[in-house]
Amino acid sequence: MRNRILTILFLAINLTLFGQKSKDCYEIKYLDFFGLDKMETIKWPESELDGLSKMDFAKDRGQSEIKTNFIIPMIVYQLKEYHPSCNKNIDTSYFNKISEIYLKIREIDSTEFLQKSIAEKIDFLRTDFYSQVENIDYLPKMTTTFDDGPFYGVDYKKESELKPSKTQETEFGTLVISKADDKTILTSKDKNENIIWRKAITGLLDRNLTELHFTENPMEYNSVATVAHMYSEGERFTLYLKNDGSFMYYFHSW
Repeated sequence: MRNRILTILFLAINLTLFGQKSKDCYEIKYLDFFGLDKMETIKWPESELDGLSKMDFAKDRGQSEIKTNFIIPMIVYQLKEYHPSCNKNIDTSYFNKISEIYLKIREIDSTEFLQKSIAEKIDFLRTDFYSQVENIDYLPKMTTTFDDGPFYGVDYKKESELKPSKTQETEFGTLVISKADDKTILTSKDKNENIIWRKAITGLLDRNLTELHFTENPMEYNSVATVAHMYSEGERFTLYLKNDGSFMYYFHSW
C-alpha cells in the first residue's frame, strides 16, 4: 500500500509549468494552507495524467491513513487556468481529465456535472473544495504528509496549575508545554491567560510522547489555520489550530 501511495505522490508532484495568469481573474480561497497560493500554475505531463486517471482511488478507503484526497488541492489550484475569465484558449481535454480525477477521488457521480458549462463545472469543484477545507474531518486527509496522524491527544482536566517548561507567544495568546503525571501536557491560552484547551500529547498506538519542543520561529499563519512547528523525540511534530487558538489536530513524524 505504501508503495502505491508513493507512486501517487510522485505523479502528483511531477508537474510541468504553465504561463502564470492574473490572480484576480478567478478567486480560489484557502490555497495558502496547502502552500499553493504563490506557485505559478503548473500541470501534470500528459503521460502521468493518464496514470492518475487509471488509479482506483477507492482502494484507499479503510486501508490506509494516507488518503488520495491530498491530490485535490493540486487539482483545484489549476482550475483558474481553465476559467473563461482567465483564459480564452482552454485545453478542454486536460480540464476534462483533471475533473474526472477529482470526481473519482470524491466518489461524485458525473452525470449532472457533464451537463454544465466549463465555468459552472469550475464553480462546482471550487464549492466542493471549500466544503472539505471547512470540515475538520476532511482537512487532515487533504494535507500532503507521510507523518503519522492525525492525532488528537487526550484532554487533561486536572485543575491544578502546571509549571511551564516552555512557552510560545502566538497571535491568539500563548502555547505552554508542561510535564505532569509522567505526561507531556500542551496548553493553549488566550491573551487573558484563560485556558482554551489542555491536552496530554500522545502519538502512535496512544503512547505518551516524552518531550515536546518548539522550533525556531515556529508559528505560521494562513487563511485556514494557525500552525505550530515543533518536534518531539527527535521527530517533526506539526500542530494545527484554528486562528482563535482552538484545537484541530497534529501530526508526528515516523
